[in-house]
Amino acid sequence: MKPQKLFLVLIPFLLMIITTACRKEINNNPDQPITMDDLKVPASFNWQTTKEVNIAVVMPFTIDFSAFRSRIDIMTAPTDEGGVVLNSGSVESTGHYSANLIVPSSLTRLYIRSDVGSSYIELSQTKSSSAVLDGLINFGEGYDTLPPADTALIGLKHSTLINRVQGTPVLKQALVQNLIQNGTFDVNSFGTIYDWSYPMTVDGKWYYTNSFTNCVGQYNDNGNNVLRVKVPTSAYRSGGVAQLVKAKPGDLITFSADFKLVGAANGNNHAWLYIIPRSANGTSLNYYNYQIYPIAGNSPWTRYTIAATMPAGTTDVQILLWQWIYNGFYYWDNVVVTGPSPDSDGDGVIDESDEYPNDPLRAFNIYYPNQNDFSTLAFEDNWPGKGDYDFNDLVVDYQYKQVANGNNALVELYGKFSIRAIGASFTNGFGFQMEMNPDKISSVTGISHTESYVTLGTNNAEAGQNKGTIIISDNVFTQLPQTGGGIGVNTTPGLPYVTPVMMNIKVSLNQAVPLVQAGTPPYNPFLIVNRQRGREIHMPNKPPTGLADISLFGTGDDNSIPEINRYYKTLNNLPWALNILYKFEYPIEKAQIVQAYLHFAEWAQTGGNQYPSWYLSTSGYRNNSLIYTEPEK
Repeated sequence: MKPQKLFLVLIPFLLMIITTACRKEINNNPDQPITMDDLKVPASFNWQTTKEVNIAVVMPFTIDFSAFRSRIDIMTAPTDEGGVVLNSGSVESTGHYSANLIVPSSLTRLYIRSDVGSSYIELSQTKSSSAVLDGLINFGEGYDTLPPADTALIGLKHSTLINRVQGTPVLKQALVQNLIQNGTFDVNSFGTIYDWSYPMTVDGKWYYTNSFTNCVGQYNDNGNNVLRVKVPTSAYRSGGVAQLVKAKPGDLITFSADFKLVGAANGNNHAWLYIIPRSANGTSLNYYNYQIYPIAGNSPWTRYTIAATMPAGTTDVQILLWQWIYNGFYYWDNVVVTGPSPDSDGDGVIDESDEYPNDPLRAFNIYYPNQNDFSTLAFEDNWPGKGDYDFNDLVVDYQYKQVANGNNALVELYGKFSIRAIGASFTNGFGFQMEMNPDKISSVTGISHTESYVTLGTNNAEAGQNKGTIIISDNVFTQLPQTGGGIGVNTTPGLPYVTPVMMNIKVSLNQAVPLVQAGTPPYNPFLIVNRQRGREIHMPNKPPTGLADISLFGTGDDNSIPEINRYYKTLNNLPWALNILYKFEYPIEKAQIVQAYLHFAEWAQTGGNQYPSWYLSTSGYRNNSLIYTEPEK
């Protein structure tokens, strides 16, 4: 809470000049609101710079997930394009994976990385309240089990399907052994077999079928050796190139290859990746295949993948590049076949995907907002009265790390918190509430308690709550002490700067809790005003904890209506707290956020539809003179 200052009323002419000058400084648009009270905000707006999405992944039916826990990563983009991991987990025994996560509100698609391929999925932009999913991807699309001799049926069956999964699979070739030899075709040595079904030996050599005689060979493609398949002009051929590798029942075999087509005149060209397990006497036991769709013209290099669990009786596996080719040239390269990978701790997550390969209780680290960045909480602390809307009464950067096991259950939670600014005279505290029962928490470490208004249980979670509630600090001045004049700390330019310290908390559980039951970061953060335990301030429309004084709702400027789940908003829908997805450069003392950030008003008045990234340092987005700048170190 800042002390209110009295100002003399200036003569109307001078007031008009000042107002006009301020309006021009903020925005050249004369209709641009210059105070928060001028905003006309939709009642439904939740003031979030993020959105909650539900993602579902379906894995190929050819894989047995009864013991194998395949890893799924949900990312903003591929790593080589600067993408970061937002969520990780393992596939259920049914071959399905689902995740609920918080992503930037401006994000329109996500990148899904799996052991059998990777692909973007588009997020629904018109999700209704009854919608279940924002994105669905099926990595098994294009899989079949018909033998090469029946591929005419495959072409007929799939010729009208779209939305295929293509991309670069997670192979981590430095960590796993490629069962295929000469997968880069640097050795120009090929044998022949009469047809794909004829006997082969495990000798590390490629064999082409007789139908491809004089059609197959090594080719120098701009300095890179590849396998090229061509046919005489106006001729049709079907055939394949194969190699036999060792395998045994239960092995997960993953087969990937790069493919491109050059010079095809029509769409009658087809290609398949085949995994064909064979018994000791050479009998084919199944015909797992992935079809590359009918193609024409020139297609770029694209990586395709198929994976399958080997059936009983398997002793060898035929890896087959099968093709119908009417015209043009087929190019293949970088064939990689991987077999079973070790799982040292027996948790079902193979070592290369397990961030704790020797710990059966832990498998994945899931960061929020991601492993590299921090989000920011910014509070006004005068609730239920309105504040000055500089959103610097408490500014906290935070990052969570959820440690999950191979069954997608939370084992422990780590949180990093840095109190960067206190633009207040109140002695405030802050914390967060999870969704799980508090008796699941065995201990909490790293919190700071110097006052007496918060009661802790024996596990250091707050006592008397029906959900796990962690009070990180009961007096934020303990972490960021005031050393100079003015109001608070690190909000007034020219006053002494106090370097924030990092608080590291750990929430340990006495048993793993499914992530969906534990809640989704950032959970339900809140501020406690001036040692008054019942006076909580939460994000807009986030409910209070069980220890909040609900008699304060509807008093002062608060217009909370619990019956309709409306919380912590004024009558004209203004908030007392904001959660900014990335590190937030907050306004200086007494500068309203709507003046410091030049597109904040459009964002608010359009319900978040315009300028969803208003907080970034994009040119024309900020009035830097009204934003606090940390001194150079």
